[in-house]
Amino acid sequence: MIPGFRITPWEVKGDYIDYNALISTFELDTITAGVKNLIKEIFGGEHRLISRDIFYAHRFLKLALLDLKYNRSNIYVFTGKGASGPMHIGHLISIDLARWMQRNRGLDVYMQISDDEKFVLRPDLSFKQVREYALDNILDFIALGFEEGKTHIIWDTEVASWLYPLSLKLAKRVKISELKRLTKIDDSWNIGIAYYSAVIQSVPALMMEMELNEPYRAIIPMAVDQDPLARVAVLLAEKIGVSKPSMIHSKFILGLNGEPKMGTKDPSSAIFLSDDPNVVKEKLERSACGPPERCPSLSYLRVFEPDDDVFFNLWELCLKDPEEGCKACKNKAKGILVPFIEEHQLRKREFRDKVEDYLMREPPISK
Repeated sequence: MIPGFRITPWEVKGDYIDYNALISTFELDTITAGVKNLIKEIFGGEHRLISRDIFYAHRFLKLALLDLKYNRSNIYVFTGKGASGPMHIGHLISIDLARWMQRNRGLDVYMQISDDEKFVLRPDLSFKQVREYALDNILDFIALGFEEGKTHIIWDTEVASWLYPLSLKLAKRVKISELKRLTKIDDSWNIGIAYYSAVIQSVPALMMEMELNEPYRAIIPMAVDQDPLARVAVLLAEKIGVSKPSMIHSKFILGLNGEPKMGTKDPSSAIFLSDDPNVVKEKLERSACGPPERCPSLSYLRVFEPDDDVFFNLWELCLKDPEEGCKACKNKAKGILVPFIEEHQLRKREFRDKVEDYLMREPPISK
């Protein structure tokens, strides 16, 4: 725990987050100009989430980039979503980078929907509820424009017939003491979340090379709070002799009330993809104001505004005239997010009968 805030894979508390301190605490590498140039070279451009330092740190990312450059390994993208509630715009950061990587390099994307994790973690959620959230999250995900045939959804409880046997191959390699050291789980945690943290979430990061006996490496876009869980996959990769996954870490977007992380538990702090457009407008209107680093609407524009000049001009306006800048940011955010959510909800209805086409029903199998 770092003074001033608390951050774990399951909890973020505090009035601010010192992202530089997290680099030191988690022993991450900063995304330097050299890494950005390598991304530009390999992907044919640079995503604004990287150029605007939303993705700001990494672990072993250069290994995957060089594998792509020199065709040394089969690279795929792995990301995930816990089924604890409806998807909000903060969840789109990792998803958007995964989609961009797929479009620019034709990479396969694996999306893990961990309804098992949320069921054992949250005493307030029933098994039926997490299953309903999982299906809703999957519909949101595929409606965001991923390529059918190259996009594979791992719905944990739905594909347990192959996911569980693969997890057993990893479970026998993790000591309880190692899990406690990496994730800070202690004796008060239930064994369900321990098993998920130890192995279930590591299977998609390792399964391709583990099962196909060919060089594969996963790129994992993730929010920085998830790093302790991903480090378990690194430990397991070393133990079973496969390629370490590469991770790229993002900052959070602010909650509507100025919280350092938008969350699912408090509906008043988040903009959900399922919100009525009028509700989105109302939420943005009453959202907090502050200097650029503490302005929720500017935080959303940092992610969603495609034009750098527009975004950085608004940033400067917020510095010079916070009141006028906040008003301009709210209006601009409404102009982007309301149409986006309206269109997304229309697309989502079109995919209700397509889930099975994306669901990964079988494990990686050698031909």
